[in-house]
Amino acid sequence: MSQSIMYHPDSLKDRRLARAEGIISYYFSNPVVLREALQLADASHQIGNRNLALLGNTVIHLILVQEGLRRRATRGQINKIISERSSNAYLAQQGFSNDLAECVFANQSQGSTIYPRPMASTVEAIIGAVFNDSTEELTTVKRVMETLGVSWPE
Repeated sequence: MSQSIMYHPDSLKDRRLARAEGIISYYFSNPVVLREALQLADASHQIGNRNLALLGNTVIHLILVQEGLRRRATRGQINKIISERSSNAYLAQQGFSNDLAECVFANQSQGSTIYPRPMASTVEAIIGAVFNDSTEELTTVKRVMETLGVSWPE
């Protein structure tokens, strides 16, 4: 018999999840997926959000390629946008500017400091989590990417 996980917005952990959902304007049917996306690797969470970040990175590339092709961009233009919008520096900047740092479950050895590379991974992981939770609905993922500023530039 499986146990269901209770979601209590009053707890600190659940407030972080609710805050992240508000930031990205997507509400998870399974908040555990979002919790995983916000968890940095540490001694007790050895993988942290790394698997979701890998998935998210791939989904970012897919959506940017699709949008570039829809806009009839050249391969060079598409590659340039992918390089810019999926770079660690850009993803970290978007994560910090959208106030996601306060939602991250940080590595205990680093205290409350969230560094740029883990923030970039968290943004990727959130996108991967939305992809999973939305049953791979690319329109939904694209909307979240737009909210985070990770979409094709206008």
